Amino acid sequence: MKAAEGQHPMAQSHLAQCYRNGTGVEQDHTKATGLYRNLAERGILQAQIVFGGCYEVGEGVDQDYDAAIEWYSKAADQGSEDGRHLMAVCLHQGFGTTEDREKAAVIFEQLANDGHSDSQYWIGRCYSYYNGGVSRNLKMAFKWCGKSASQGNSFGQWMFGGCHLTGDGITRDYAKAIEWYRKSSEQGNPYGQFSLASCYEAGFGVPVEIDTAIFWFRKSANQGLGGSIDCLKNLGKWP
Repeated sequence: MKAAEGQHPMAQSHLAQCYRNGTGVEQDHTKATGLYRNLAERGILQAQIVFGGCYEVGEGVDQDYDAAIEWYSKAADQGSEDGRHLMAVCLHQGFGTTEDREKAAVIFEQLANDGHSDSQYWIGRCYSYYNGGVSRNLKMAFKWCGKSASQGNSFGQWMFGGCHLTGDGITRDYAKAIEWYRKSSEQGNPYGQFSLASCYEAGFGVPVEIDTAIFWFRKSANQGLGGSIDCLKNLGKWP
């Protein structure tokens, strides 16, 4: 805190994280955002990305997609792959800009080819759906989700598990699905946790274990995932 008061950028960044997560101080998104704003305005690339994310979700500031894109763009202009990726996500979803999934998919694939794990997940997702901005191709979806998963990306692991569960682009393999769902879940991904819980509830690749299902549904629900909350309600375990 003393170093942050002296405008030391690394100290401000760490202090912002403390306020954001409530580590050692009372959680305060407004104070965190103020510190990120200071760093972003000084041209600190990673702070620009985080500050843009605050605007995207409305954390510590009023939600403003235009402002989110502005800060992602500033980071991208400094050569940030994360900045380019997040701008593509906004483009794909139509956040603060006209939706253009084809253009977004081109950016995702460019970054994916450069090894960007989030973009590998997203281009895999694009190939999985009929309206993803590219022609649906489950083998390509499997390829890219696998590359993302192999880099430890929790969303890539979750979706790669889904490919194995449904047999999209590969022979169905429940054991592999469980393996990748577990990897995703252990990293705290709420979607991985929901999918793993669902497997334990239904007995896909594992024996039916309702208590284990409840454990993972609750982990996910505590992060606000509606599907997990609904499942716990159906099991009489929420709140």
